[in-house]
Amino acid sequence: MKPERLTALFFLSTTTIFMCLFFSGASMKTSEKLAEPDNPINISWEELYLFDEHKDSTHPKTPSIISRIKGTINFLRTKIDEYTSNKIAGSFAIIKAAKTYEELIGWNMAAVNSYNPVIRLGDGFLAGLVASTDISENAEAVAELDNFCRTLGIKYMYINAPMKICASEDKYISGILDYSNQNTDRFLEAIGRAGVKYYDFRKILHSEGIKHHEAFFRTDHHWRPETGLWAAKHILGFLRDNYGWDVDPDILNPERFERKVYPEWFLGSQGKKLTLSRTKPDDFTLLFPKFRTLIRFEAPALGIDTSGDLSVTYNMPKAEIKDYYGLNTYAAYKYADQPLTRIHNLLSHDGRKILFVHGSVFNCVIPFTALGIEYTEEIDLRHFTGSLRSYIKASSPDIVITAYNSTTIGRTRAAKYPNNKFYDFR
Repeated sequence: MKPERLTALFFLSTTTIFMCLFFSGASMKTSEKLAEPDNPINISWEELYLFDEHKDSTHPKTPSIISRIKGTINFLRTKIDEYTSNKIAGSFAIIKAAKTYEELIGWNMAAVNSYNPVIRLGDGFLAGLVASTDISENAEAVAELDNFCRTLGIKYMYINAPMKICASEDKYISGILDYSNQNTDRFLEAIGRAGVKYYDFRKILHSEGIKHHEAFFRTDHHWRPETGLWAAKHILGFLRDNYGWDVDPDILNPERFERKVYPEWFLGSQGKKLTLSRTKPDDFTLLFPKFRTLIRFEAPALGIDTSGDLSVTYNMPKAEIKDYYGLNTYAAYKYADQPLTRIHNLLSHDGRKILFVHGSVFNCVIPFTALGIEYTEEIDLRHFTGSLRSYIKASSPDIVITAYNSTTIGRTRAAKYPNNKFYDFR
């Protein structure tokens, strides 16, 4: 048989196999239906917390039509990539077949500019890759928010959460394939020059001898809940040591919590990208205080206003159903990404209030921090459509804490990143 025919036959056979996998997957019921879906309430945050168009100097200029079109195209490209990677029935069968092939040939590279790029590190941990980016607009936005808080007599602090790739432990990747640490170094240096107080958890990890990778899930970019508890204790310590707050970080000592472990229960976003053909699921842990807790938890966008112990902040169905591809188990903490939540610690009477402006990494940090403070509020700017400054004026917290990791740097204006408004501090 001629080489051309062999090539055509191979291509036809491969295509047929993939199509069979696709349609067999399409005939199956998606496992997402196993859990009750969240039913968000449509709240017009922009009407509740108005933007001051005239006085707000950080309001971005109205983007040109071309900029809007480019932004919309980039947004649609990202969402289509997400959907085809995570939602289409049968897609994981196709992905798994492809990843099995990559495993056989030893392929371990990822395109930095692709959606959610993943590489497997030497110890089996999966990590995302971040391209080098301009940090100037991000640093400027943080400095402006710091100045705004100062005018109101409110403290401000920026917290940097590390990415999984370590500058010292992953020298064959850091600064070569991944620039998360380099971006962060330049960013923190810039806000430091502007007089912004910041806290870098990368240094704390190393100073305490914690292995960098093990602070994270193996298959996900988020911290393990145990790391979230550790970080919350450090935040309370920082508030005590730097601002004289009457808080006790030791209430968050690990021995004061019961660990409920779900073995091999969670396949994170990075693991879903590679599928179980190339990685193994993580254990998942819920932490329950052994001491008495009593809090009021509000998540307005979900219609939640309830009181009880710390577990009222946990979305238990997300944790109790094993569904590697259909569920995000990490969403058990604080009902995942919400535009606004409030936690009132009914056993504390210090009158202190924190407002966190954060990304998903801190979903497993904030509930524990709230055990040491009377009032803890949080906003996720990807979902909160109102004015952050108006909310700060209305809420009047003692301190505003912006808490992000390095993936957010470079994402500033809504016209450029329609679904990533992390630094839109208007």
